[in-house]
Amino acid sequence: MAVLNRVWPVWLTAYRRQWLAGDLSAGVVVTLLLIPQSLAYALLAGLPAQAGLYASIVPLLVYALVGRGHAQSVGPMALTSLLTAATLSRFAEAGSSDYLALALWLAVLSGVMLLLMGVARLGFVADFLSEPVLSAFTTASAVLIVLSQLGPLAGLHLPGSSLPQWLLGISQQFSAWQPAALGLGMLALLLLLALRQWGEALLQCLRLSAPTARLLVRAAPVLLMLASLPLSAQWQVPVVGPVDAQWPAVAMPAISLSRLADLAIPAFFIALINYVQSLSVAQLLAARRQETVDPDRELLALGLCNVAAGLAGGFPVTGGLSRSVVNADAGANTQLASLVTAAGMLLLSCWGGALLARLPLPVLAAIIIASLLSMLNVASLRRAWLAERADAVAWLLTFGLVLLLGVDSGIIAGVMVSLTTLLWRSSRPHIAVLGRVPGTHHFRNRERHAVESLPGVLLLRVDESLYFGNARQVRQAVLARHALATGTQQLVLVMSAVNRVDTTALSMLANLDQTLQQAGVSLHLAEIKGPVADILQRTGLSQQFAGRVHLSTQAAWQALSRPADYQI
Repeated sequence: MAVLNRVWPVWLTAYRRQWLAGDLSAGVVVTLLLIPQSLAYALLAGLPAQAGLYASIVPLLVYALVGRGHAQSVGPMALTSLLTAATLSRFAEAGSSDYLALALWLAVLSGVMLLLMGVARLGFVADFLSEPVLSAFTTASAVLIVLSQLGPLAGLHLPGSSLPQWLLGISQQFSAWQPAALGLGMLALLLLLALRQWGEALLQCLRLSAPTARLLVRAAPVLLMLASLPLSAQWQVPVVGPVDAQWPAVAMPAISLSRLADLAIPAFFIALINYVQSLSVAQLLAARRQETVDPDRELLALGLCNVAAGLAGGFPVTGGLSRSVVNADAGANTQLASLVTAAGMLLLSCWGGALLARLPLPVLAAIIIASLLSMLNVASLRRAWLAERADAVAWLLTFGLVLLLGVDSGIIAGVMVSLTTLLWRSSRPHIAVLGRVPGTHHFRNRERHAVESLPGVLLLRVDESLYFGNARQVRQAVLARHALATGTQQLVLVMSAVNRVDTTALSMLANLDQTLQQAGVSLHLAEIKGPVADILQRTGLSQQFAGRVHLSTQAAWQALSRPADYQI
């Protein structure tokens, strides 16, 4: 059985008959949701509409075989499409054969990077994007995607991938907007927003069950597109155009090594963003069933999905939040639901090309805009401002840089902002002056608690590991606290929060000891953790502090107490 589980998907080896109805219904519902999304996201990426179909079918099949999320729906997403367009627009014209070839290689490269990260168990790289930076990036990207859809919504073509470029395009083409296209698009957008807000309640008032009402509201984009077909033909609004139903050969077009190198860094950041998004969706769905997610397994599965998407003629893909949640709510019990969705999309791509070609672009733009409004998370800025001002500054910087530079440059800037914020915080550690809570062995910050002190003894706690980035700051802060505490003869450095020290920090401690000795002050160390104590021992610094290293702060207190404190 163990060998069988490695060859076959886990869900298939233990499938139950009672799961079938839920998987079938969920597969059909997600198919209806994925039809407009796949086309719209391909057009957003600057690719032919059929590329969205290819990117929707093959990754679903691959994830069903190697993935572990029971309802995870892998395919094209708005943010990934915008990242693809922003990357490729620098190297080729949208819609050209070179552009399509680069899109395939971008998917394969990002997939290979995800696979390598999974093999090396580098799932932790997602931690390089802090929550405020990721929230700001997502919010700014949603704004950019909405702006990018103003063109199709009004019958315009707006090139570019940043706010200045689109504002310039709108100003240059302002007189060319099509009233019919804008009217149809705005009508569709208002209907979608109204249905999202009040649709379920209204349908339940009409005596429909809650599950049925929910499914109808989520199928609204497809129903709206079908209903708009007569109007789009009558009003002559722009449509998707010919959809090539011929499945591409599994072959990668040749590109130069220099161009491949140009795609490497964008592919890495696309892989990083896709992994963060896919993992968050997988964790959300697993938490509902009290299950856990293996990040490294998700890396491998998502990597294979992206490689397969590139080989099949698609572009980078990831786990979609809206589709996956709909998949779960519609009854998906296993990845069989994704196989049903893939089969439905395959049938549509083979025999529904004529219908897809007539779909109006303004309605597709309205569907994208409506689905992205929930990504506008400005409340995270307020939470960051209340929690940590540095996080709020990082949020604002990332948000502004994404808008001004575009998502590809913005994500690089976001990572740099995250790392800079981390370094800035650790370089200025919190240092507390401690005292003992009367009648106990507990020591607390003198500024926050009513504590007692020893005459001539200064207790300082450093709340950060010591390394080259903060060694100078810690030394200056300790000397400044000593200067304020007149009459100090003994200074105890409490190292309960120091998990690591490097060579620079060791030199700082030795130098600080000498400086304090010249001022007539003896430096003591307390609560040194094992790994730090090992380093002190190996480097010989423990010998310099012989007799001045204490197991605990209480031990230091007792050793430095005057005899009068213990007399009866």
